[in-house]
Amino acid sequence: MVKIEIYADEIITPHDFNNKKKNIIGIGCLFVPEGWKEILLNNLINARCLFEKSKTWHWDYNKCPFCNECNPEWHKQNMCEIHNVTIRKSESSNSKIKITKKWLNYLYQNRTPIYFNILYLDLDVLNIDCFGTRKEHENIYNRFFRTVIDYGVKAFFGNYERVIIKKVYQDNGNMKNHSYFPYLNLKKLDDMTSKNITIENAEIQFIESDHKYYLGKDQTLVEEAHIIQYIDLIIGTISQNIFYLSNDVLKKEMAMIVRPLVAGLTNKPYDKNSIYNYYGKQKISFFPKEKITHSKEKIIDVFGNISEIFKKSQFYTNREIEMPLYNPTQESLNKWC
Repeated sequence: MVKIEIYADEIITPHDFNNKKKNIIGIGCLFVPEGWKEILLNNLINARCLFEKSKTWHWDYNKCPFCNECNPEWHKQNMCEIHNVTIRKSESSNSKIKITKKWLNYLYQNRTPIYFNILYLDLDVLNIDCFGTRKEHENIYNRFFRTVIDYGVKAFFGNYERVIIKKVYQDNGNMKNHSYFPYLNLKKLDDMTSKNITIENAEIQFIESDHKYYLGKDQTLVEEAHIIQYIDLIIGTISQNIFYLSNDVLKKEMAMIVRPLVAGLTNKPYDKNSIYNYYGKQKISFFPKEKITHSKEKIIDVFGNISEIFKKSQFYTNREIEMPLYNPTQESLNKWC
């Protein structure tokens, strides 16, 4: 038996930096087994300490054993929210850059498994008219959110006799006000999924991604916010690679850290021998492969009910990466090929 918690975020990309339409919704979920959560949190939080002698983060600067050698202003800067939208050359402190790099490189360590599933929906091919005439984007997210969770649980933890989903967390946003999403979506999934998968708490909990919001109020949510920040960073840097959403040099630099992983997941997703060890742990997929029309698929209501299930052949993984190779030092990029 395994118990897991799930952390979700999304990215909506109507245009890239060239003002070209990118009508995409990306849904990303990070699956955290109970036994690995403390290790993941310790690594993310301790990465905030950039003082070489310490490398252990203390929320209260005065309680740090090295506070006399450190600097309170540095400590304050290291408290920053790691948020993909604000990772830009013009507005990122040196602290944010260093912490972000440490978090991204953490994806490549093999000590703690990092499980994530990301699904990109091409709305131009999907045909959003199938999802009603009000809040179409929210209805689409509501429907495919279950798909992302269901596939992730079965693909990553299918070898367990029983999987218990303890809690699902979602970055605070528009879905909080959706008629069905917060309270009924997981109940629907619970009815649809395998008998060996149990959803312990069907209410999705929305939390602010900025952990500073909870400081002095709820230390548990301070920790949950860090994992929300992490899935935001993962889906943001992966999306930058695939769709080339920004020409900002810092965004490109951060995207190149995960470039080998993205290349593997979009070209050889089932490579069990990859040095990046993503097989059975990480997944990037796209939908649909061909145009969805009313004649091919039944119309989906606002809750996501359909009388005909989408064909599995409409999901695909192989896709060209749009962002050109980038090296801020202008060195040879052969190692990224």
